[in-house]
Amino acid sequence: MKKSLAIGGKLLFTGIIVFVLLIANLFIGLKLKDREDAKNTAVSNIGIAGGGNFYLSDVCIVVPYVQHKKINGKYQEYKKGQSTIHAKVLDYSADIKTEDRKLGIYSAKIFTGEIKISGEFLCNLRNNSEYTYDFAGSKFFVGLKDRSIIEAPEFIVNDIKYKTSMNVTGGADQNFTDKHNGIISDMKYREGVNSFSTVLKIRGAEQFSVLVNSDQAKLSVASDCTTPGFSDFEYLPKTRKITDEGFTAEWFVPFGSAELKSVLGFKIHQGIDVYKMVYRAVIYGFLFIIVPFIVLFLFEIFLKVNLHPVNYLLCGAASIVFFLLLLSFSEHIPFFAAYLVSAAASGVVTSFYVGSITRMPKTGFEMMGVFLVMYGYLYCSLKSEDYALLIGSIFAFILIAVLMIFTRKVDWNNLRDSVENEKKLT
Repeated sequence: MKKSLAIGGKLLFTGIIVFVLLIANLFIGLKLKDREDAKNTAVSNIGIAGGGNFYLSDVCIVVPYVQHKKINGKYQEYKKGQSTIHAKVLDYSADIKTEDRKLGIYSAKIFTGEIKISGEFLCNLRNNSEYTYDFAGSKFFVGLKDRSIIEAPEFIVNDIKYKTSMNVTGGADQNFTDKHNGIISDMKYREGVNSFSTVLKIRGAEQFSVLVNSDQAKLSVASDCTTPGFSDFEYLPKTRKITDEGFTAEWFVPFGSAELKSVLGFKIHQGIDVYKMVYRAVIYGFLFIIVPFIVLFLFEIFLKVNLHPVNYLLCGAASIVFFLLLLSFSEHIPFFAAYLVSAAASGVVTSFYVGSITRMPKTGFEMMGVFLVMYGYLYCSLKSEDYALLIGSIFAFILIAVLMIFTRKVDWNNLRDSVENEKKLT
């Protein structure tokens, strides 16, 4: 009876220790959030310096006009504006090269390259009693940020080369060119089909995208990026091929329009997000506290060793430090290597400690086997995100089942006699 009461008191203290260690695990989660925020800030700063997301927002012809309104039976000037003519057909072809840039211990990918654009425009604007167009003042416009351009391009409109400039927004009239950033040039407007081509030297970070506002559009991209993402855009590529050297992809939109405004493109994934992996590992922190405690408790019952709550505390602390080591190492070395080093450090020191305090080297090896199972389970769970819940549920069930099997003959009301009888039976 006294033995049962002693173990009951020890369980109470052990529960308090578990609670304290879970709070420590929570603080590791908060530290993880701080490091992730620092990483996101660094990646954002690298991206901004590298030109930011590349977004080609428009390719069109801009024609100024004067609108007339009938007043007292006569047409009088009412207001001035700009009419935009979008392409019937546009063809984009991009060649993108990526490189890593570092800020402190953090790195992110930026890209440079060129995009060739060609297309045809059907121009059928005509003067009438309501609208008078300034065809001589027509402009050709390609919408994108100034930071996305490495050098000033030339526009070729109807086989004539034109120098370009950066369009400055913010005019008082709020015409099209007052509201949109981009590259602009003069052009000689002609009725009917107008052809256009150019080559843009570009740069950017994280995302490459093109707005489709033509009746028909084609985009082809070749890049050395090995981790592209296509699912965040309105159209998936018609064809794509991803290898260890990069990828190629082609999009084709046969029935686009200026109203649909579909966006084509890809994102550059930055590889394994170690902070998300560590965060998912920290979620399972309670298992790395409870499972070693259960094993120590079983040692006390079946091996007649008397462990102090401090022994439980130190073993639990070593298990919690695993997550701190994993976070620290994964910022500097590949995640698998960080995981291996952290698991080995925590598992070996705890197993050695258990073997020493029980004065039974065999228990140390048994504890090492427990850690091998736990760390192996956790790594499989981290790598199999879609099946993490299933793996965790099976592991929890097996843990409870094993505990029930090992203690099925234990009489918790008469603990000493129960254990002695079980040993005689075996």
